[in-house]
Amino acid sequence: MGKRYFIFFLCTIIFLVILSICVIVFSNTNDDKLKDKLEEEISYVETKLLGMINAINNIPFSNSILLEQNSIKGQSKSNSDSSSQGSDSGGGTSGNGSSSDSRDLSSSEDNSKTTDYTKYNIENQNILINAEKEMDWDYMKNTVEVLYSSWPTIMIDLHSANIKNEDVLGFSNNLDGLIINIESEDKKATLNTLAILYSYLPIYIQQFSQDTDKVNVQYTKASIVNAYVLLEEDKWDDMQVEVAKANDYFNLIINSVKEDRKQNCISKTYVLVNEMDNAIKLKDKKLFYLKYINLMESAMNI
Repeated sequence: MGKRYFIFFLCTIIFLVILSICVIVFSNTNDDKLKDKLEEEISYVETKLLGMINAINNIPFSNSILLEQNSIKGQSKSNSDSSSQGSDSGGGTSGNGSSSDSRDLSSSEDNSKTTDYTKYNIENQNILINAEKEMDWDYMKNTVEVLYSSWPTIMIDLHSANIKNEDVLGFSNNLDGLIINIESEDKKATLNTLAILYSYLPIYIQQFSQDTDKVNVQYTKASIVNAYVLLEEDKWDDMQVEVAKANDYFNLIINSVKEDRKQNCISKTYVLVNEMDNAIKLKDKKLFYLKYINLMESAMNI
């Protein structure tokens, strides 16, 4: 009898250990999936915010993440003998370097398949000329509405990742304020609110990611965005402070990445961060815009 109880007890212990391991593995898997999803969502939010920030002065990025996209139709290989026709629809914004959502739709009938997909157009934009043009408020209104419709889902995921409630609520409140500012076409208030919203991104990443380099890159970009905002009021001394902060954040990662490809990109970004000082010393706005775009484009690729 005693031996039977001992075997039963041992089997119970083994079962509980296996169950605990399964729970831990399942939990870790779910956590990893949530982190991956959050990274994608934060990248999406960043794209929308930077699109609007850059549109304030009509200075688009040259890389594809913030370029106008066209939706075109194509047919699958199963229907390759039939004709294929592409139709372009402007997602954009009078050359403001915008990005709209892409939707993949597929339908099959009689062994054929048609898919809507997205193609990015690369347009040569002259910052020195476009910075003088009026901003496109219709683009701003469309973009903030798209972001606003996506925010509830992102907010739920942030709560699931145990992001501090005040940080999630702070973004929500400022997003409401951004809509009001854009609706009233208040350029100064819009830009200030966009910078506040962008400042939440490194805060979020810091709370769910163990990648300190990624966090410091995000803080670097946030400081550069702050400098960009201060330029509107010619606060050159305050801009110098923000660029110095960006330099401090970036110095934390300059020697931490061993991969050659990333190291080259980091070295390039480091040089560009330091180059911002020249534009500030010369107090030349358009020169600052040019250096800002080069720096942010490089930092986005790290």
